[in-house]
Amino acid sequence: MIINNFNRTNKNTNLSNINFKAFSDNISLIEALRKIRVTDNNENFDTFIKETSKNLELSSQKVRCLAGLGSTAAAFETQDGKILKLSIGNHFPMNRPHETFDVPVYAKGKIGKMHYYLEEKLFQHGLSQEFVYDVKQAIKQKGYKTFDFYDYDIQQIGISRDGKLYLLDPECAKYKTIFHAIFNKLKNRIRKLK
Repeated sequence: MIINNFNRTNKNTNLSNINFKAFSDNISLIEALRKIRVTDNNENFDTFIKETSKNLELSSQKVRCLAGLGSTAAAFETQDGKILKLSIGNHFPMNRPHETFDVPVYAKGKIGKMHYYLEEKLFQHGLSQEFVYDVKQAIKQKGYKTFDFYDYDIQQIGISRDGKLYLLDPECAKYKTIFHAIFNKLKNRIRKLK
């Protein structure tokens, strides 16, 4: 049974301002997807169910709750306190690499149209606009531009247990132009050849 117990359970998760559904017990990811699909009219869940069903290890992953929804993504908190994100397509814009300002990713993969990422769980309590500025500066120092990420967007950042700040939504850091993306890809290929 899906219960909404947001205030008691989800005070410190990294997606606390978005849709939240806790499950009465830790259940498998595939079971959670099916339960949510019955109650929510979100077509992405059809794809998530179809693709997740193809991978026994992923589909049997135990989850506590749906921690958040985006336009093409869903995030679940796993029973071991990590965040498992499912997305339609790569959630790094233009396939940009994972950077030091991005949430640490422990595992990732692709099944059909769906990408999945097992990430560190971040917290948002105690954050202020100054922290947003710090993350935006880290993005710019790496040569990217911020996108849809404003000075008051505290919900786009989180802090790890060891006090490091990270960007939660990789869509907020993009290449400056298509030429920057191409140059970066070529540079990375040349490094691999050495």
